[in-house]
Amino acid sequence: MFHAATQQRGGPVRLPAGPILAVCLFLSACAGAGKGAYDGPPCADVLNLPQDLRVYAEAAGGSRRLLPQEEQARVAALGAERFFKPWRNDKPPAYSKKLLQTNFGLKPDRAYIDETRPFPPDTWKALEAEANKQAFGRGAGPAVTLRHCDLRAAPTSLRFYLRPDLPGEGYPFDYFQETSLPPGVPLYICNISADGAWMLVESPVAAGWLPARDLARTDEAFMRLWRSRPLVALVRDGVDVGGTRAHIGTLLPLAGRSGDGPAVYHPRRGISGNAEAATVVLPQGSAVTVPLPLTADNVAAVGNAMMGQRYTWGGLDEGRDCSALTRDVFVPFGLYLPRNSAAQAKTGRAVTPTGAGGMDALIAREAQPFRSLIHLPGHIVLYLGVYEGKNLIFHNIWGLRTRDASGGCDNRAVIGKAVVTTTDPGRERPDLCAGKSLKDRMDKIVLPFE
Repeated sequence: MFHAATQQRGGPVRLPAGPILAVCLFLSACAGAGKGAYDGPPCADVLNLPQDLRVYAEAAGGSRRLLPQEEQARVAALGAERFFKPWRNDKPPAYSKKLLQTNFGLKPDRAYIDETRPFPPDTWKALEAEANKQAFGRGAGPAVTLRHCDLRAAPTSLRFYLRPDLPGEGYPFDYFQETSLPPGVPLYICNISADGAWMLVESPVAAGWLPARDLARTDEAFMRLWRSRPLVALVRDGVDVGGTRAHIGTLLPLAGRSGDGPAVYHPRRGISGNAEAATVVLPQGSAVTVPLPLTADNVAAVGNAMMGQRYTWGGLDEGRDCSALTRDVFVPFGLYLPRNSAAQAKTGRAVTPTGAGGMDALIAREAQPFRSLIHLPGHIVLYLGVYEGKNLIFHNIWGLRTRDASGGCDNRAVIGKAVVTTTDPGRERPDLCAGKSLKDRMDKIVLPFE
């Protein structure tokens, strides 16, 4: 996930549907003008490289296991432990109180609620009052998400933009958006808003506010059922699960099997108001039992279901950012990664370059195709291996840093979607900022399964 201080900058963009070429030409208008302006597509790699992970999977082992079965089972057990962590709480965690008291580190100074209107001071005061800080711990207890929902840094659906006139701010960078959560996610309620319409919760990946309608409290019987069954992971987006849309990254307990597809439990609100388990048969091919064997072919299949999807900060409007892509692509394999790129870079084993050769030498020595990540400040990518002599990566990226009219690096050539590129995308651009390319800023190989 890109942090505000390192956002790729390019005007607010809503990506249209259509062929890759049409998207690239449309987005090239966002690359910035001025002396020496570049008139080509934002990134030639997206046009020249096959945007199909299957092309690269065979060289990475195809159907051969990239991790021994027993080792993957160990990883999956740790992933399940992380997933169910909120239900082990007996009181709200201290960090949730700190986030609440500090407004998640946000201030209304120079903020906007849309592309033109500053954030009203009276609205900010009303949100602080609604957060009910003095009553922290009110209504504490376990809960579960009922549908795909947005975890927010304030009890509101209002947007919070920083300087939307600047490239890389405005839509889709809503800083009230912490992340999106699928249905069936374990939660722990830490506080309730003054009007009761929002609940501050801890989730397995982040804390934030959810509309009360999007969750239900859980009792011991419900949690025991959820934890006692094998987990099933979606491998397609937009799957109907009991009337709600669910996406890759969703985990639900296996209820049984039928000829049509796996039957899973999903949560719904019962007559009492608490969560109860209902069952639904998922479409054939839409889900797998965790852990799916870690092979390049299987990773390619999951990743291809996200190929070309638009970039949005924190999963806003059911999109993905860089860390949501890497997290979701590994969920079916039992690896449950943290929320953002910095935290993901601390999962497993990380290796930094030393000596001659820099990152190129480190990638050649340490990176493992289809199971290694490469980190740079504010961004994280999946390593695919070598193709036609070049290191390739799969990532959801906003854009490339390009020079503005004054020679600074405030412009962005917007890509705005999940793509395959080299580790040095945009190298053909004369306006690419020297020393600021992805390759220049890569600082470690992450081996999350180790």
